Amino acid sequence: MTKLNSDTVLQRVPELRVHVDSSSNTKIYAGGRLVECGSYGLTVLDLFSRPSTLSAAVEKLKAQITGSYDWVDLTSTIVRLHQAGVLTEACSGAAGLKAAASGYDASPIHAAMLNDRSRTESFLAGISEVVRPGDVVVDLGTGTGILAMAAARAGASRVYAIEASGIGKHARANFEANSFGERITLVEGWSTRVTLPEKADVLVSEMIGNEPLAESVIEVFNDARARMLKPRPRLVPGAVRIFGLPVEIPRAELAARVFVDESLRDWHSWYGFDFSPLAAAARSSGQVFTIKPHKARGWRILGDPIPLVEVDFRTTTGLAIDSTASSAATRRGRMSGLVTYFELELGPSSRLSTHPALAEESNHWRSPVWVLPQEIDLAPGDEVSVSYRYQNGEELCTVRKGEN
Repeated sequence: MTKLNSDTVLQRVPELRVHVDSSSNTKIYAGGRLVECGSYGLTVLDLFSRPSTLSAAVEKLKAQITGSYDWVDLTSTIVRLHQAGVLTEACSGAAGLKAAASGYDASPIHAAMLNDRSRTESFLAGISEVVRPGDVVVDLGTGTGILAMAAARAGASRVYAIEASGIGKHARANFEANSFGERITLVEGWSTRVTLPEKADVLVSEMIGNEPLAESVIEVFNDARARMLKPRPRLVPGAVRIFGLPVEIPRAELAARVFVDESLRDWHSWYGFDFSPLAAAARSSGQVFTIKPHKARGWRILGDPIPLVEVDFRTTTGLAIDSTASSAATRRGRMSGLVTYFELELGPSSRLSTHPALAEESNHWRSPVWVLPQEIDLAPGDEVSVSYRYQNGEELCTVRKGEN
């Protein structure tokens, strides 16, 4: 490991888990290791959220350092985190993608998205419809840079590709390799913390998660509309619609994924312990798991899709959603869960859906399956009511049988 000096440039690694106790002492979990540090742990992580020299980082903290003990505490925390690999030395060359890593520095997640042809081609089609020659475009979370390059190919005069993780260096190389280096500018950092030199006409981004709003897409898009975009901007995606499918989940799927009587009996037989309290906990709160959408094609669907919520990213300002929708069952069965999926509006005629019947096997998203605490017996015409809530990056679905 290179010896640290005042000119050493450090940056924290992505994908950290941090625990702070009541005394502000910090425990950092990274790469399977636990690093314990004092009250300066969070401060140091924030200082090196972007590449910084040691001297610049310490200069920012001078006003907070009250004596020699504080100075030793700060410097020893930086050294400890560097030795543990939490702070790494930034280099000018392109960093290698870490195939074993998690998060957006890892190659597998980008390979999965690029291999999802339906997803990628739908976004490219939407961009070709929305971006006009001469537009200024901002791409939030550019990743490998494919959406930024699609915007440039569609005629954008300038594209600002924003990326906080190390994949950005590879995106820049892709821009150069495809002769877009003069029109696409990589902006390193979180979109909510950077400032662009001009306002953009169009925003493009693929910040849609398995639970479509859970990657804080509403909050991030609202920030971009307020600070980065011209009035009446165009967005790709422009809107998302979330639906619920009432289903009868196969017992084998339930036994493999959640706490049900069959699995509890098996575990008791195999291991000699009573796990019945787990069933009580599951009945009180319900459970959720995710599957590839096409895996649910053979499940018994008991009703039409229930529209849960529609979010227009071009106009929405609310950060919390609380809605209830109802639909009548069309088939008889025991409803044990709700499969949620989404539809994206990507352009005037470009749409993308993760409905189980439409999603291809290469689809990289996974559909949440909300398991009911108690199964519901349904007959054709019975009403199913679903409440959908979103707040602070978390989504929740609850289901009840309506009164006939």
